[in-house]
Amino acid sequence: MSSIPSYALYGETPEQRWFESLHYEPISRRARHYEWKIDPHQHESLVQLLYVQEKGGVVHLDGTRIEFKAPCFILIPAQTVHGFEMGAGIDGSVVTAAQRPLESVIATAAPILGDLFEKPLVTSLPSNRRMHKTLSTLFELIEQETLSTTEMELSAANTLLVSLLVQVRRMVHSQHALHPVQGSRKAEQVERFRTLLNNNLGSLKTVEEYAERLGITAGQLRRICQEVLGQSPLHVINARLIHAAQRDLAYSTMTVQQVAYSLGYDDAAYFSRFFRKHTGLTPTEFKERVRAHQPL
Repeated sequence: MSSIPSYALYGETPEQRWFESLHYEPISRRARHYEWKIDPHQHESLVQLLYVQEKGGVVHLDGTRIEFKAPCFILIPAQTVHGFEMGAGIDGSVVTAAQRPLESVIATAAPILGDLFEKPLVTSLPSNRRMHKTLSTLFELIEQETLSTTEMELSAANTLLVSLLVQVRRMVHSQHALHPVQGSRKAEQVERFRTLLNNNLGSLKTVEEYAERLGITAGQLRRICQEVLGQSPLHVINARLIHAAQRDLAYSTMTVQQVAYSLGYDDAAYFSRFFRKHTGLTPTEFKERVRAHQPL
């Protein structure tokens, strides 16, 4: 399988500054431009939320094909391979946001949403006029706030987005409709790998260790990840480590050495070299740029 492309927004590179990235647009705008078909791709650090209000289509999530129709929500966490075959005339809204800062806000403001980004979700919504008016209003307010890129508007938009996610969780729980995507056996094995990675970040380090815990060989894990994600398991491990490191460096008071130890690195200098290799910055430089709101 060829490498899966990674975009900021589909067809656009590079990504915006990760700590302030928030974008709104109607679903139809990009879908129409690409003739209602979005090829498989992923976003390294961005989460997407789609509110489908008209028509439907097919979404491919980590190799799993799922049909959807309005009204529904689709949640696509960062590093999820996804593509769409949309019906002509599909309408609704899509919000794309930097996942790391959103996770930080959720951790303190809405911990009930803490597990929301662990897996992609496709969920139908009840036909409730009042509920959909609330959702439409929240999306309209987010759109208004994203017309400006000042810190105040971006902060307001992120707060509205958390409110929106709370509404979605409330709605789908009320009808017992919040279901993670169930995929093929290989997709499920990849999901088990990701869950194991999230629960053992820093304590398990090698592809061989993860494969052993999953009850498969390292070769099998490499083939499954390549087929489903278009990536090696080592890339997935490293991306998750960098994700956690950037979050802690930006949003905690931990020192570089403390972040290194929390991620299983006994040698802070080695951790710094690893971080610089994957980001182009040392941990200290990254921390300083976030505080100064300079482009990364």
